[in-house]
Amino acid sequence: MPLVAVTYVKGRPGATTTALGLAAAAPADARPVVLECDPAGGDVMRRLDLAATPSLVDLAAAARGATNVEAAIVAGRQTAMVAGELVPVVVAPAGGAQTRAALPELTGTGRAVLTTPERLVIADCGRLAPGSAAWPLLRLADVVLVMARARTDELAHLREALAELVDVGAGRLVVLLAAGGVYPATEVAEVLSTHVAEELARDPASLGVLGPLPTDGKAAAVLAGELVAGRKWQRLPLMRAYADLLRDLAADLPISPQPAVSEEAV
Repeated sequence: MPLVAVTYVKGRPGATTTALGLAAAAPADARPVVLECDPAGGDVMRRLDLAATPSLVDLAAAARGATNVEAAIVAGRQTAMVAGELVPVVVAPAGGAQTRAALPELTGTGRAVLTTPERLVIADCGRLAPGSAAWPLLRLADVVLVMARARTDELAHLREALAELVDVGAGRLVVLLAAGGVYPATEVAEVLSTHVAEELARDPASLGVLGPLPTDGKAAAVLAGELVAGRKWQRLPLMRAYADLLRDLAADLPISPQPAVSEEAV
């Protein structure tokens, strides 16, 4: 059930950029698809110049009790050029109300779309506020990536959310440090692990800390659709970091081998 949920609790550490970057860096046999599941509404449609439909609303309708998961995904996805790679993307409407209505369908009777063993599903869940409609999706995820910059304010908000995050499900919980922090990853890991063990009385091994991601304005601009990807775009520091991250998470994201598919079926 290779589902990665990307979220954050404070600031703007680049969750959407990371979701798109992971999909662009994923091997072809992972057949990645990005789902924009931000309850506040989406911006990928405008960022990548995609159509308003189909969208997450169409995916949720097709996924309701679906017996053919792939057909449901096809009903909701568009194909975007992300950093020189064709990536299936399910956009969210700009207004959050439709996304908030669609998410219970996806995490309920339509959950097979999220947990298909045949694709790497990367869900951009946006900011994780109390009572967010994205919490049920996190409970289904194999990996929950919580992004934060290693700064006092963002880490303080993250600590407040850790109790619920640690208990959210059986998947792996990873704090992914974004660029722009001031503390090293080892120090962040020590502080958060101590908090989990001593204040929450939970297993500190339930939490991992990876990163930080490199400062790479060029790759970020490529992923935002502001620059055209060059021939060596995969060698950009941020793209290499995303590839390394996928390798770190590989054991938690098993993909069932699939027959070769045509480009139209991607």
